[in-house]
This record gives sequence, structure tokens and C-alpha cells, in this order.
Amino acid sequence: MNTATGFDWLHGRGGYAYGKALKEDARRYYGCRQGFGAQGTMVPNDDTFCELDPKMKDQWGIPVLRFHWKWSDFELRQVLHQQKLIAELLSAMGGKFSGPPETADALKVIRAGGAVIHEVGGAIMGERRPNSVTNRWGQTWDVKNLFMADGAPFASTADKNPTLTIMALAWRAVDHLIEERQKGNL
Repeated sequence: MNTATGFDWLHGRGGYAYGKALKEDARRYYGCRQGFGAQGTMVPNDDTFCELDPKMKDQWGIPVLRFHWKWSDFELRQVLHQQKLIAELLSAMGGKFSGPPETADALKVIRAGGAVIHEVGGAIMGERRPNSVTNRWGQTWDVKNLFMADGAPFASTADKNPTLTIMALAWRAVDHLIEERQKGNL
């Protein structure tokens, strides 16, 4: 890296410029780029789950999780729609593509499961035991004093980081837990 300018893309181009000359060199040698990324929601599906691995164990002999992941048509169509809209936006802005926009195969552009780290679910919240793991407080149906205060009770998530929602639901769950404890229910 060229420490005199702070820009490695000027290195080797006589790039010891400062001030106005630095800006001119940056425009001449680097140009202007715009990138778009899109996130969306994943709907629950029967092909995406985790289970205890029947063979692999950790250093203490406890079975580790084995993950099964499959994108549904919903996510793949969502990606194709995002790609189409992003291409339209860039074109409308007068952009020139550094490569062809991907619009044909969603599996080429969708990130692998676990790559975005906003994944949620696994212990879905609901109104009834048969189709959920927790009640609206994040309290599990089967273990009365176990509360899920993370993203596990979410059935899905939008395109934003779920942290603030997790914090709000955790706070709400703690308030409920305190009330139930004071009533002697826990």
C-alpha cells in the first residue's frame, strides 16, 4: 500500500499526490463504482433443519449438530426479482456493468446458508403447542422455566438485522418471567 497517499490503487502510478492532484488522480485511475446488494427473507421449509449427528461428537463426547439446508422456490424467485430490479436501477442511473448482471440462475448469486449470519428460527413462536416450540413470551411449551431470548423463536426475518427485535423480545420475556415468578407460577 502506498502510505504517502493511502490508496493502494495509485501505487506504481507515481501516486504521491496530495490535495487537488490526489482527487484528479483518483478520478483518472480509479473512476467511480456503485455496488448493490440485496437481502430477503427465507420462509420455513421441511428441507431446512438441524439434528444431532448420530456419529460425530465434540471433545466431551456430546453429539454435534448436523445442518440440512435447501433454498425453496420462494427464495430463488426473490433473488431473481432482486437481480432484475438492481439491473434496472443501475441502468436508469446510467451505470455501466463491469460484468453481465446475473438474472438467469438464482443459485449462482444467492449466498450460502449461514453466510449472512442473520439466520433465525429453529424454535418457532406460536399460539399452540402442535405447531410451535414457544409461546408469545419465548417460553417453551415443554419446559416451563426455559425461555428462548434470541432469534430462535422467529419464523422468518426481513432484510434487516434482527438484533433490536431480539433485544425487545428478550426484555419483554424477562418482564413476563418476573411477573410469573412473583405469582409463584415458575
